Amino acid sequence: MSEIPTAGDVVYSDVEFRHYRRRRAERLLRSGVGFVLAYALAWSTVALLRGDWPTLILQGVSIGGVAWVCFCLSRGRLGLAGHSYFCLVIPVVVGLVVLEGVSGPFSSMSHYHLLPLTVGAYLLFFEHSARGRRVYVGICLTVFVSVELGLVTLPPWGLPYDLAAQRNGRWVLFFANFASLMLVARRFVADFAEAEKQLAAANVRLEQLLENMLPPTVCQRLRREGHTFADAFGACSVLFADIVGYTFLSESVPNVVNLLDAIFSRFDDLTEHSGLEKIKTIGDAYMVAAGIPEPRPDHAAAAAELALRMQTAIRDFPGLDIRIGISSGAVVAGVIGKKRYIYDLWGDTVNTAARMESQGLSGQIQISEATRALLPPEFVCEDRGEIQIKGKGPMRVFLLKGHVVDSGQA
Repeated sequence: MSEIPTAGDVVYSDVEFRHYRRRRAERLLRSGVGFVLAYALAWSTVALLRGDWPTLILQGVSIGGVAWVCFCLSRGRLGLAGHSYFCLVIPVVVGLVVLEGVSGPFSSMSHYHLLPLTVGAYLLFFEHSARGRRVYVGICLTVFVSVELGLVTLPPWGLPYDLAAQRNGRWVLFFANFASLMLVARRFVADFAEAEKQLAAANVRLEQLLENMLPPTVCQRLRREGHTFADAFGACSVLFADIVGYTFLSESVPNVVNLLDAIFSRFDDLTEHSGLEKIKTIGDAYMVAAGIPEPRPDHAAAAAELALRMQTAIRDFPGLDIRIGISSGAVVAGVIGKKRYIYDLWGDTVNTAARMESQGLSGQIQISEATRALLPPEFVCEDRGEIQIKGKGPMRVFLLKGHVVDSGQA
């Protein structure tokens, strides 16, 4: 018996994309923590040398906040770490501005690192909160413009710095923040490139999932035309297979859905190997079409060959048997409706194939006269004569027994 997949098996997932987003946020937070720590240590050193105790206390608060963010990251609390980081930076910047004072335009030197933080906000809030991003960036820019242009005037609360110290400090902070801004911008561009790669990979997974639900040519047509459609096919074969004994077995066998999944997975492999198109499953019934959506002249032989292989495959599942019906003729096939698209078939050929299966014999492959007429001589068929088909009246049907080479064993 084939291996039965467990319910926990994952076929399609965007787990990798979620991991990428988390890694990106962690990387940004570590970079931001590094920036804040570097500024805090530099300011603390200057303040300590000059005896500027208010600034030193404020930088102690910064270092404590950095320690808290690092603690949150170590515990996997990424959301709390991000909000703590952004709640830390602005009060520290405003505190520095208040301590230094604002005497006029272009004279302050403590607020330049708000510029890289505006870009960092876009990166960290990229998927989560557009409102949070706008609010944070708005606050950063408001503080920066107000201080830079001297829109507010504040006397210094801390130890005043002479003009030479302020000028040197502005130059140092200018180049330090310019380098920070370039680093953040570089990461911004790199993250966009990586996001495009992740988006392309996710799109490929979605395309694979869609093509597992619909034939590839149908998927391409839906994407190209943008609407549903139905086409007429003049010659194809339709196969229905029903598992005999499944209803009884489902009452006694645990994990019966896993058993059915194993059977249908085997049928899926056989159908794909035969180059035919699985249409759908209906309970414990399995529907296949040959000659659609790509026409093929040997559709009847291909469907008959698949039926024989399915008949052999079901022997690997003790206690079960299969009843198969095949009919050939014209159908209409396509995708209709607005939701939960499925590539389906309509027409008398479909109804006849379903009757061939439902009124067939357990363990046998029953085919219509139209299918029998299309089969090459190597297929051995037994004439069952005319039987009464529900909704159709008397019809001549045949039982497909195998090939000429193994007819003695059929």
